[in-house]
Amino acid sequence: MVMMKKFASISRVATGFTGGPRFRMPHSILYVLFAVVAGHMALDACPVLQSGKSRGNNALTNSIGMKLQQIPSGTFLMGSLPGDPGAEEDEMPQHRVRITRPFYCGVYEVTQGEFQSVMGRNTSFFTNQGAFRETLKDEDTSRFPVDGVTWYDAWEFCRRLTGLPEEKAAGRVYRLPTEAEWEYACRAGTRTVFAHGNELSADQANFNGNYPFGEVPAGRFYNRTVAIGSYAPNAFGLYDMHGNVSEWCYDKFDRDYYKRSPVDSPRGPRRGTSPVIRGGDWYSDGRDCRSAFRYADIPDGTFYALGFRVVCELASSGAVFRLPFEPVATAEAESQKRAPPLALPDEPAPASGEEWPHWRGPRADGSWFGPKLSATWPADGLHRVWESPIGGGYGGISVAGGRVYVMDRQTTPEEVERVLCYAAVGGRLLWSKSYPVNYEDIAYGNGPRSTPAIHKGRVYTLGGTGQLRCYDAISGTEHWSQDLVADYGSRIPIWGLSASPVIFENLVIVHAGGEPDACYLAFDFESGQEIWRNLTDAAGYATPVVIQHQGRAQLLCWTPENVHGLDPHSGQSLWAVPFIVNYGNSIADPIFDQGVVLVSSYYDGSKAIQLSADPQGTEIAWQDRRNMRALMAQPLVQKGYGYLIDKRHGLTCFELQTGKKIWDDDNRMTPKGRNPQATLVWINDQDRAMALNSDGDLILMRLGPEGYHEEARANVIGRTWAHPAYSGNCVYARSDTEIVCVLLPCVDR
Repeated sequence: MVMMKKFASISRVATGFTGGPRFRMPHSILYVLFAVVAGHMALDACPVLQSGKSRGNNALTNSIGMKLQQIPSGTFLMGSLPGDPGAEEDEMPQHRVRITRPFYCGVYEVTQGEFQSVMGRNTSFFTNQGAFRETLKDEDTSRFPVDGVTWYDAWEFCRRLTGLPEEKAAGRVYRLPTEAEWEYACRAGTRTVFAHGNELSADQANFNGNYPFGEVPAGRFYNRTVAIGSYAPNAFGLYDMHGNVSEWCYDKFDRDYYKRSPVDSPRGPRRGTSPVIRGGDWYSDGRDCRSAFRYADIPDGTFYALGFRVVCELASSGAVFRLPFEPVATAEAESQKRAPPLALPDEPAPASGEEWPHWRGPRADGSWFGPKLSATWPADGLHRVWESPIGGGYGGISVAGGRVYVMDRQTTPEEVERVLCYAAVGGRLLWSKSYPVNYEDIAYGNGPRSTPAIHKGRVYTLGGTGQLRCYDAISGTEHWSQDLVADYGSRIPIWGLSASPVIFENLVIVHAGGEPDACYLAFDFESGQEIWRNLTDAAGYATPVVIQHQGRAQLLCWTPENVHGLDPHSGQSLWAVPFIVNYGNSIADPIFDQGVVLVSSYYDGSKAIQLSADPQGTEIAWQDRRNMRALMAQPLVQKGYGYLIDKRHGLTCFELQTGKKIWDDDNRMTPKGRNPQATLVWINDQDRAMALNSDGDLILMRLGPEGYHEEARANVIGRTWAHPAYSGNCVYARSDTEIVCVLLPCVDR
């Protein structure tokens, strides 16, 4: 105990409990103090924590100037105990791990300058030339951590760095740290919540200082990355293990892996879809920067809070560079692994269920009346009726009149967006229309984001760069078009225009973000002539929703600054409630039930607005900034209960009127990740629902205040964030490489 108190005392001084983010003791003195005390503490206070070698100052600087510290072999307790502050179930059980060989670990995250020198490019958002350059005018961002890096980018950096002549001559082999190595290096001989103690303040790390951890006051929130080394290091001399950017690891994520993890140098499960990320970042709450906190992301995900650091081993000790993944399989190879579209037990039956004519289905509320579905699905999976290759896009699918409509993007021989029409039963391509685009300034720029809307024999589409088009649904003939950027001054947000066209009576309403006063625009559905425009707000991503309240239609609109109610006939403003969301992330549509409007954002949580009998009357019903923070997944509501996918806890049930949280599924329906995603749809006005999660698993479940009950699950497509369409007895789903039609297992139709 004496040594633990002594360590805590030194930690408070050396790590800057009383100073700002740039206060730190000289590295040599700091390292000696920490190393001596941490070594004694490991032996006295925590006998299971032991190191096979002295923690001397064994460091190297490589040929591009990266500093790496040798981390000794040793044993530690990985994960959390049930009673630990902030502990999550996937951090348990706490288990003994032995790191069998020493390794060198990057003292800092890989910087933008280092990434640029090796890769010849800079993926970062927080750079002097990037999307957020206006906030960085006086900063040298070459010393900021690189962000916006995919897992594949990080591995390519390791491969190229290993191959540099000077590094080959020195016999250095680079890779990402395993999850066990990362936590071992982060803890640096400690068993506290953080490497320096059980609290985290804004003076100790770059995170969302509004939400510190422990009994410390709220502090500064930079709302971006900061230069490496701005805070004090841990006892191993490593910086930013808590906050700044989340860091890619070697392993794939499995929430139950700790239950079977080997003791010696574990390298994660053999299978999995999303690599582990660790450490928390600049937007994280303090609780998500803990040493034991686990997160994940899709390997090709890019995000402005996601980077990496490297570890190095020596060829003289047997290290050889190896990629931990196989080359990405082609759509053709993947299709050969699936049940072939032959000898089907049933056939598509278009009349057995409603069609899906636009975003969120027949009523635009995520409900669908279809055949009665069997709760027992075939052991060999669901059967594909047909499949067809397509290009990238997050936009959903529509089905009407026996035809399937979807958008994609092609990059060769030229960059174009396409509108595609297939036969719903056979999958034959009936027509395709394209037009040139430029996605250079759109993040996650794989393709269009919105879902086609079909109405009275016409198809309305909105592309990511502002191309609004109207086609004949049968022939594909173009009736009219509008260039929202050229003609209406639309300001394209960083993720591209994403809201789908909304049909209301004889109007096509779009969320354009135009000028002047053209945040929302309404066009005549036949001629394309402008009928009304309103609001000065910038464009967000949420599709507006038409509701009926007190016998009157209202258009619910959510922008990065406000929640609005408009008269959909004229565009006249009825009411507005301020709700400024960070980085413009107003994404999921508002939901409405029993007079309550709910919006939910990734950074700023949920806000519920009570509408009054007066069309212009509103009041705030409740807010929750901690437990209900959704992103893309569209919430559901039924019988007074809401269901949304919280970015931390997964599928969450709550009382719509009060905001009281009822339960969460602990990330079981869709994989835990930085951007957890699944599309949720009610089936047949019951407690049954369907979800297509980000792994491409189709899930049949029951939802209610009593809990989440999964009935059946089958994989129908690869990774996807796009909304499927349900029609007849089929589900139509798309990824970045293919569109498929899959039979739903039905009872008697």
